Amino acid sequence: MFPRYATLVLGTATAVMLAACSGRGPAPPAAPATPSRGASASGVPRGHAPVAPGLQAGLEPGLEPGLEPGLEPGLEPGAAPGAVVLAASSSGAVVADPATRSYRGYTSTGELSWIDRDAYRNDAEVVCAVRCPDAVITAAGRNGTNRVRLRTGTRARLMAPGRAPVQRVLAVRGPSDAVLVEDGRGGRGARIRADRTDRTRVLVDVADTAGVLWVEDAGRSAALAVYRGPGHAGTSVLAFRRDGRGWRPGGRPRPVAEAWGGCLGGVRGPAILAGPRGTLLAHGTPAPLTSDLPQVGECAAGRDGAVLLARWIDAGGTAHTALRGVDAAGRETWARDVPAEVEVAAHPSGRQFALSGEAGLEIVDQGGRTLVRAAGVSSARYTETGRLVVVDGAGTPRWAEPPRDG
Repeated sequence: MFPRYATLVLGTATAVMLAACSGRGPAPPAAPATPSRGASASGVPRGHAPVAPGLQAGLEPGLEPGLEPGLEPGLEPGAAPGAVVLAASSSGAVVADPATRSYRGYTSTGELSWIDRDAYRNDAEVVCAVRCPDAVITAAGRNGTNRVRLRTGTRARLMAPGRAPVQRVLAVRGPSDAVLVEDGRGGRGARIRADRTDRTRVLVDVADTAGVLWVEDAGRSAALAVYRGPGHAGTSVLAFRRDGRGWRPGGRPRPVAEAWGGCLGGVRGPAILAGPRGTLLAHGTPAPLTSDLPQVGECAAGRDGAVLLARWIDAGGTAHTALRGVDAAGRETWARDVPAEVEVAAHPSGRQFALSGEAGLEIVDQGGRTLVRAAGVSSARYTETGRLVVVDGAGTPRWAEPPRDG
C-alpha cells in the first residue's frame, strides 16, 4: 500500500550533467513510473562549512547565477550504476554496492565492518541501531514471515520473536526501545508496537504489516507513522516524538490522502507526504502543496525547506527527474527538470540539498543555486549533525563538511 517510489536508470542514453537543465521545463506527465518496493531498474536498492580534506580536489566553487556549464564527467555512459547510501549517521553508514552485489557497513573512519550479500539479494530494509553501521536488516522469508537480523561488526543474529511474529523493524535503539510491526494472532490483527524503556508499550492497530510507512527526521527525534486501520477505513497519520524513554505518540491520528513516501524536517520543520496528491502537514492538519507536479514521488526535508521529486521515462527511454524546491510553508521556491535519475538528500537545516547521480554531486541552496560540484560521487546523504557522506566510484563512503551556507 505504501511502496517506496520507483527509481529509474538512464541506461544507454547519452550522459547528462545535473546542471544541464536548470529552470522549469515541461511539467511531468500525470502518471510517472509505477511505484515499486524500492529497487531501481538497475537492481540497486533505494530502501536513512569548509570542504573536508580528500574531497576538496574534486569540488568546484559555486557559479554566478545564469552560468551553468556542465559538471565534470562522473560515470561513463552505460557504466554500471554506482553504490547508494541506504543509511548514515556521524558514526557510520550502510551502502548498497552493485559491484559486489552486497550491503556493506562502514565506520566513519572508512573501516569495512560487515558485508551482507543476502540482504542485497532480497532488497532488504535497513535501519541503523544506536550507532551506524550497527543495523537491523529485515528481508522477506519463507511462508510470508520476514527474517529480522541484527548486524554488529562481523556478527549477525536473528532477533528473538515476541508473542507475535515481528515482520518489520521501523526504529531501534535497544531491545526495550524499538518500533516494530508485528503480525496479529488469535484474530487480533496486525499492529505497530512501540516498546519503551519504562516497560510501557504503544500499540496501534493496522490493516497490514507491509502497508505501514515510517518517516523519521535526520535527528531521529520526530517521526510519522502512516497506515490504514483495520477494515481499510482510510489512511491515517500519527506523529511520534522521542523522549528519554523512547517513542510516544505526539497527538491523535489524523486522516490523510493515500501516501507512498514522505519526509520530515524535525519537530518544527515541514512534514510532507508523497503520493498521488502531495500533502503538507501544517500543525498536523493536511494542506495542499504549491507545486505544478501532478503527483509527488519522493521528497527530502530539513527545518526550513524541502525538495519534491517526480520521476518518469519518456518515449525514447530517457529517465527524467523533476525537482521542485519548497519553503517550510509548502510554497514553491525553485524548479529544475533534469533528463537523468537524480537522488536528493536534505541538510538538517533545510537550507541546502545534495543532488547526486550519474553525473556526480551538486549541492544547491534554498533557492536552487549551485554551491558546490564534485565528480565521481554516485550517492550522498547528510548525517544528523549536518556532515555529508559521499560514495565514490569504488563504493567507499567518506565523511565531509558541506558548504558553510548550510
